[in-house]
Amino acid sequence: MKGYEITFMAPRSRRHHGELVLDAVLRIAKTLGINRHTRRTDTESVGENDRSHSAHFFELADEPEELTFMLEDGKSDELMHAVEAAGLQVFCIRQPVEYFRLNPSAPANPA
Repeated sequence: MKGYEITFMAPRSRRHHGELVLDAVLRIAKTLGINRHTRRTDTESVGENDRSHSAHFFELADEPEELTFMLEDGKSDELMHAVEAAGLQVFCIRQPVEYFRLNPSAPANPA
């Protein structure tokens, strides 16, 4: 299938009306019927203001995170517009991808 990979990135400390910003993105996605995602915690990142974000002993709240979706064209536009309409301050990458499942009839957990 062809579609888009959309990755939202923010430090864990970023909030929108008291809610973690990536939790807000995920909540919006679920209202659109988008449930499949991958959420990662990164070791370090540098933001557009040249400020370093990392998880270290004293401040785990600044840990950078990513939330990624693989979506068809229409759903990717719908999610982007909904996040923007909600006023979330979040960095986003959207790139065209081809995605598929190899051996779809094979058992998921072979013994």
